Amino acid sequence: MSPLSPEQILRALPYDPPMRFVSEILEVDDRHIVASYTWKDEDCAGHFRNEPVVPGVKILECAAQTGCVAWGLYHLSLSHSLEEIAGYVGLFSSIERGIFHRVLRPGQTVRAVASFGEEGYFRGNKIVSEVVVESAGGSRDGEEVFRGRLAGLWLPRPFSAADEAVSQP
Repeated sequence: MSPLSPEQILRALPYDPPMRFVSEILEVDDRHIVASYTWKDEDCAGHFRNEPVVPGVKILECAAQTGCVAWGLYHLSLSHSLEEIAGYVGLFSSIERGIFHRVLRPGQTVRAVASFGEEGYFRGNKIVSEVVVESAGGSRDGEEVFRGRLAGLWLPRPFSAADEAVSQP
């Protein structure tokens, strides 16, 4: 099997606007992935009146789309064909030690950088990665916005209602 290219990964992501928060994959290999996204006015609509701020949940979604789904697609491509991969859907399943460090506003670009860190892995249908979202460009280039350990699962399509409970109590 040959690994997916950044362009193939972008095409395989299961998101459309307004819920897609990866616009470019800058680097990807078996040790890390780097993606970018520029926040738009519509990403912040209504949050907050007269003071638009990117909602934390959307920053977290950007991190999950990069570190769990996009990077998971890459790792799946090391042992599965494109046809086999199309039979699965990647789902964000957990977050540990997620910390937000600063506010983002429309027009700001971020880089999401995922690696395995000390405790991460890709095994079977599960990925665990350490993801850092940082400012990209401008006077705050490289400044950390969010950091957390995220996990995702790959389930066969269509998944049943029983499969929707992706974490055990």
